[in-house]
Formats: sequence, C-alpha cells, structure tokens
Amino acid sequence: MMRMRRYLVLAGTGLSLLSGCTSNPQESTPEFHGRNQQGLGEPGRLSRAEWTTYLSDQKYLHSIAKPDVRIRLNLADPAQHRFALSRLKLAGKTPENSPYLFKALEQRRQDQVARGYAPGLLPPEANSLVGTADRQEMHLIEEASTGETTAVANDGLGTASSTFPGGAIYTYVDTSYSDSSGNALGDLAWREEFDGGYNVTINATGNLALTTLKRYRVSSYKVEESAGQNVTDSYIFTEMGVEGGPVVNEAPRLGGLTVLAPLDVAFNDNLISVCLNRTWTQDCDYDLTGNLNSVKLPLQGSISVTSSHVFDDAVITQLKADLNSGVARPDAGHLKLILTNTGGGCDVTDGNTLVGKMNQFWNRVTLSTDKKTFSWDLTGTNAAFFDDGCRQMQDSAKLTALISLPLISAGTKYRSSITLSNDPAAVRPDYVFKKITVTNSCLAEGTEIAMAEGKPAAIESLKAGDHVTNPYNPSLTIMDTAVGIETTPMVRIRDEAGRSLLMTEMHPIQAVARGMVQARDLRTGDLVMTRTGPSKLTAVTREAFTGKVYNVKVGSKTEKALLGEDQTAVYANGFLVGDGQIQKKYEAIAQQPKTGDMLARLPSRWHRDYQLSLQRK
Repeated sequence: MMRMRRYLVLAGTGLSLLSGCTSNPQESTPEFHGRNQQGLGEPGRLSRAEWTTYLSDQKYLHSIAKPDVRIRLNLADPAQHRFALSRLKLAGKTPENSPYLFKALEQRRQDQVARGYAPGLLPPEANSLVGTADRQEMHLIEEASTGETTAVANDGLGTASSTFPGGAIYTYVDTSYSDSSGNALGDLAWREEFDGGYNVTINATGNLALTTLKRYRVSSYKVEESAGQNVTDSYIFTEMGVEGGPVVNEAPRLGGLTVLAPLDVAFNDNLISVCLNRTWTQDCDYDLTGNLNSVKLPLQGSISVTSSHVFDDAVITQLKADLNSGVARPDAGHLKLILTNTGGGCDVTDGNTLVGKMNQFWNRVTLSTDKKTFSWDLTGTNAAFFDDGCRQMQDSAKLTALISLPLISAGTKYRSSITLSNDPAAVRPDYVFKKITVTNSCLAEGTEIAMAEGKPAAIESLKAGDHVTNPYNPSLTIMDTAVGIETTPMVRIRDEAGRSLLMTEMHPIQAVARGMVQARDLRTGDLVMTRTGPSKLTAVTREAFTGKVYNVKVGSKTEKALLGEDQTAVYANGFLVGDGQIQKKYEAIAQQPKTGDMLARLPSRWHRDYQLSLQRK
C-alpha cells in the first residue's frame, strides 16, 4: 500500500470574515497548522486475527451508535477500546512512536473504568456533544459521495473535518470509506497536527466495485488535546445509498447543480462581498445589515436528478415536520461556518435561539412539480443565520453545506447528498464557493476628520470625491465610504492633550515606537502620532456603542503612487489613523503564521511524540 508524508502550511480557504473596517482582500490569508503529517493506513499493520476483531468491534459500535450522531468512545468498554487502538494502528501509530498519545488514552480508559461505566454508550453527561449555535469545537463528515455527480464509475469519496476554538495542542483525525457491513472499500486516510487543529480536513476514497452491497459508510475518529481540556476523542459516521425496498441496479445520477447565492454579482472581482452591519458603497454584493447578533449569509440554488429517481416528497415533508416540532433529525445534513484561522465554528440557526437548527434550511426547500428538481432559497430576510461568535476579525473561514437528498425509484428509497464548500483541502465538493468577505467598518459617528480645505468634518458627512488632510501629501481623495453598526465593545483612547477617539478594536492607529498598530493593542502610556506631534495616551478603555460607525478609503491611484507604506491615513479627532486599506493589511498581519521552536510551543508531555513524528516515513 502507498503511504504519503507531507509537511505543509495550507493557505486560503476562500472565505474571509472582515470585521472592523476593511477592503476586500485580493489574496488568501495564510493559515497556520503547526506541524502537519498525513498519510494512508495500511491494512497489513493489523494481523488477520486483529483485522477480524476490528471488523467485529466496528460492527458492535455501529449497532449502538447512530448515523450522523457524534459520540465520545467509552474506553471502559473493551470493544470500543480495541476499536480506537486499531484505528490508530492502521494509521501507523503505536505506543512506541506516540508514547504520550497512548498514555493519555490509557489514562482516559482508567478514568472511565473508575467511574463505573458499563459497556455501551457513555451516559449523556459524559457524552454531551449536542450541537449549539455558539462558536464551538466541531468534528463532522463534510463529504459523503457515491459518485452521483461524477463521470467515473464506483467513485466513492468521504471527507471529514475538525476544528477547535483557539486551536489544539494535538489533533489526530482519520476518515474511512466502507460498505455498510464495515468492509473497507479504500485505505484509511489520516492526518495529525501539533499546535494546529484550526481546520483539519482529510479525504478517503472508496471503490464501490469492491462490494455487492448498495449501502455505504463514511466514518471518522478523532483524538485531540487543547489547552483547556485533557485528551478527548470523538467518533462520527454517516451512511448513504439504498435505505429500503427492492434493490435496483440503477444508481442515482445528479446533475444541473446551480448556485444562485452567494455569487459575485456586483463587481466581477472574483470575490463575494457580504456587508454585515456595514455598507461599503463600492464593495458589496449583498447588503445583509440589520441583525446585531448574527452572521447572515444568503444561500440559493438547485440540483436535479437525471436517473429514474425522484426526490422523495414524503420523506422531505416528514423531515420538515420533525424539525419544526423539535424532533432531532441528524440526517438533515448541516450548514456550518468554520473559522479556519482561529478555530471553532457555528451551525446555522434561526436567529432567535442558541441551538443549531437545520429547519431554517429545510423550510426554504421546494420541489418541482415532477419532483426531479430540489431547490433551496435562503435569501433576503430568510438568509442563513450564524451566531455572532463566528463574526471574527479578518478570519479566513470555511462555509460548508452537506445537503441531504432523499430519493426514491420504483419503491426503493435512497439517501444521497451534495457538498457545497470552499475548503481547498476537500477533494471534490460538488460546488466551490468563491472567496467571500463579510465587511464591517470602524470609527464612531461624530468623529471629526481633518479636511484639506482646512475645516474638520464629521465622518458621517463625508462622500466620495471629498479631500482629506494627509501628513505625507497635501490632500488625498476619498474613494469610498462605509457605514454600519458595531456589536463588539469599541476602544476609547484619551491623550494628555485631552483628545478622545472611539474606534473598533481592529482599527489601525500610528504609534510612535511600533508604527501602525491595531487599537486593541494600545496601552495607557503609549505614544501615538497626532496632528501636533507625539502624544501620550492617558486612558485606553472599552466602551459599548449603539450608534453608527463609519470608515473611508482614501487615495486615488495617482495619489497613492506618491505615498509610502501605510500612508493612506487621515486625522480623526486629531489622531493619525489608517484608512480601510491599511486596516485590511494589519488584520492580515494579525493572522500570519506563528514562528519559533515547536518544542517551545508544545507542553513537554508532547515533546517525545513530536520528535518521533519527525522520524516517521
């Protein structure tokens, strides 16, 4: 069997949330994943007897767990414990080359034994992985395809993803593609990260010709340790294919996938700009202002079935009824927003609760009269809501949707799905979104901007074509303006001359010793540049603000050609601050990869595992 070894830093997942004032970034924001390694499992690592036991333990686990319901394994149950160790062994991980990983899992097993856990699933309090709408840790099946949209026969593909808020000390994630009896249809694929865990994606292929069964399974096992918790694990699987009725030879075929939102509809700049409580007059494809507590994104599209199958209206109707009455339907698919630079993600919700709810999606689903086309329309006031915890500063993010598709033909029920995503590590999503930006802006209304004509003007009165004072050029032209609201407490600074300025935390301001810095990094005593020269800050505080906030972009192409770096600046209440273009630059810098010795960043307990991982081939 072939194994792969890769050391890489991935870049640009394609969706950026830009909070604070910013222009649309033209380049992908780099991500940091610590040290990564990934490869393919080798069945030969298990003896024949071990393989037989592994299949038996897997069958047992799937008899007590449910598809699409994530669980933590009960390591006090010998079968689940053996299953976990077998998955790791398939990936080439052993107590010899991963000593702390296995020590931590053994300690977890002993703790669960000491709590008296009987074989079977963990009790609810120890297995609380029910989704909320808050920003949270996630482990999901991102793709589960039987090749319904590809030209290649028997072309199975499964993709799993994981994310942890703030990143993780260590993450291991694998993906397996099998038939519903557990027989492998391809190699186990795995990935591990030290000092990463923000967005871990791993793909596994499956050759459907290796089984006579018509039902298939994608599964994933994860082991992780973060700064806030000990080593934990989780397991999830999904099943697709024939669900009941007489077996038919014709496999379903899907085609005509159309995505109408989100798209680059306004500027043809290969970006999708969504204005979230902000409106850059020249940058917005979608104006979704007005909701203070959510990220709001439009989604609209359709998919058709080209085989003899039709979409199963009865199943869809029951699914909607169950979701609207609060009945759990894990098979409803998912719609997630994942912050790939800072970790964690949010499930779609309805804007009124803290519970992830796919009924927002399904309530906007319709079928054509002939039941051959499945459409969804979450636009305008019905746009998809995500919790405000996923409205972060200059975050590269991933928008991913797994849309479950119930089909039927001649009495045979079939479960299919499509995946819409901008995750570059996902091998074959059915649709790839363009880069998306969600933009905000930065200075409180009433802020006075020094104008070239000599008199200050309130920022809310400015318009494109006006001219502002600039210390490096007699004047700069205002090219664009933005207006909106801010839900995050803003930064208020005061200086020794009595000046005061209220700005969002990511707004750049000129510090004497450090150059342009973000407002959140200012401290009392810092020297900042003002129109009269350096001035010491006497207070830096946080302040909620319910009014409107504004920003400008300054400098025509001709004017900027005469400027140096970080010189598209204006005087705001006398302080020298950057405009939206500088804002974008420093938000991107804040997300640059960490540097330094890996061992210095890892707890000493993980040092040996990391050092041994460098020797793996």
